Amino acid sequence: MRKIYPFLKDQQARQEIYKHKWIESEKAGREIGFATAAYDWITQYGQSWLDYHKKNPSQLN
Repeated sequence: MRKIYPFLKDQQARQEIYKHKWIESEKAGREIGFATAAYDWITQYGQSWLDYHKKNPSQLN
């Protein structure tokens, strides 16, 4: 299991999670909740997001 807390502390990651929450809620036709969206985003996209930002450090906060 990936560590969730570092993502939640990062403002840019939280913004991505909120976008993901909105998109997935629209798809589901109901509110999915932040915790569900956070877990889903982190498990699906978290590592790629980290890898990108490690290569492009100017993109980090």
